[in-house]
Amino acid sequence: MAAGMLGFGATRTDISSLSRTCGGQMGTTRRSGVEEFCGLDVPALLAEYGVPGCSVAVLDGGRFVRHAFGLRRTSGQGAPGGPGPAEAVTPRTPFQACSLSKPVTVLGVLRLVERGVLDLDADVNGRLAGWRIPSNGDWQPRVTLRQLASHTAGLGTSGFSGYPSGVPVPSLVQVLAGTAPANSPSVRVEGLPGFRFSYSGGGTTVIQLLLESVTGTPVAELLSELVLNPLGMTDSTFARTPTAPFAERAAHGHRGDGTAVPGGWHSYPEQCAAGLWTTPTDLLRYARAVQDAWAGAPDALLKTETARQMLRPHAVLPSGAEGLGGLGHIGLGPYLHMADSGPRWFGHAGSNAGYRCHLLASVETGQGAAVMTNGDAGLAVIGRLLPAIAAAHGWKGLTFKQPYQPVPAAAVASAMGTYTTASGLRVQLRNEPGGPVAAFDSQPAVPLHLSSPTQLLAADLDLLIRIDSPERLILEQDGQSIPCTRSTAN
Repeated sequence: MAAGMLGFGATRTDISSLSRTCGGQMGTTRRSGVEEFCGLDVPALLAEYGVPGCSVAVLDGGRFVRHAFGLRRTSGQGAPGGPGPAEAVTPRTPFQACSLSKPVTVLGVLRLVERGVLDLDADVNGRLAGWRIPSNGDWQPRVTLRQLASHTAGLGTSGFSGYPSGVPVPSLVQVLAGTAPANSPSVRVEGLPGFRFSYSGGGTTVIQLLLESVTGTPVAELLSELVLNPLGMTDSTFARTPTAPFAERAAHGHRGDGTAVPGGWHSYPEQCAAGLWTTPTDLLRYARAVQDAWAGAPDALLKTETARQMLRPHAVLPSGAEGLGGLGHIGLGPYLHMADSGPRWFGHAGSNAGYRCHLLASVETGQGAAVMTNGDAGLAVIGRLLPAIAAAHGWKGLTFKQPYQPVPAAAVASAMGTYTTASGLRVQLRNEPGGPVAAFDSQPAVPLHLSSPTQLLAADLDLLIRIDSPERLILEQDGQSIPCTRSTAN
């Protein structure tokens, strides 16, 4: 799925209190025989959390500095090209960008708005082909592109789990309608459009259908024309199935125990929501394009007034759901850190099966960083790296929540079992070879990250599960809490 804006924990650290260095020139240093990056032993950090590889890019002083650590795959087993040797991550190794696909997509959308091809405030149903946002009984909701881009449309289907190798992949309309072989529910309005923030990968998938309906061009080709090619994002593609030689150098996803995702990765027909393949450097090319547009650069991809709309807060995130760096508002595409009534930083997080990533960039100073990992525990690595980078470069005004510390599955073994909500929703917690998972009714299981012996994160669903007692769980999402009681049925 999609990206989570759930926080890592309760403790915040102001970067002004940190004093790590980044090698003077954003490089690595050696201390006591250990190579360090911004004061961190990154290979040891990867080993600590069971993440095979990591790629980092930093934008400062108008230039990119790139670093790569670890392995793009732990073995050749399940690789598209068959068994082969383990390979190192390089700065040009593509990773799945997960929900960072969304703001890159919206940049392309805004280019079409400037051309008059799309209207931010028109009802999208009038231009969708093959599927429409369904009515709720006799009420037909009116949903706009602005609402879809800012997660304020009230649509459900937070994220997507993707399709493993060898599994039938649905069409875009099948995903939206929730019909076989789609593994996600139908996309429909579940809240009043325009009323509040409610994260919806389903809403971004409506944008994908809108783009293809209006232009008649497959979205991978369209976004290459609108965004990737103009920005020189040569290591990026929205192609649903990357082909050789791109796929042959791509990072493979890995589960929490370090085992490879079968086939290397899941496929996402929801390309605009979760399907971008890219590198940290290319993500910073996107960030620099936003910065240039905000500054009114003569060759900017967007007009300044459009950039002002993109980085205007359209909604406030629920309390406790802020992203790294204090991203507590949503614009059109990116999340925003607001200060003195204006946007100061923007960014987005991403979570797909076997991948975690994050982008954070300044609106006005031309600085930024992107971190991409190929492991389900990558959020912990990112939560250590971004504060260290920010401290090393003197980025001001940011706060970072303490990254979660994974705990052994045995610590929550007593909580495994089946629970039900008052409405009859069945929730099953169970241990699998790749780590604990949660299954909701007939939905595919999602991996859980254990942030404490009483708290589990289903990052793919932006869902927090609290163990309230031996017989009760609390599900928390979008500011709502739903209790579940243990059931004897399995």
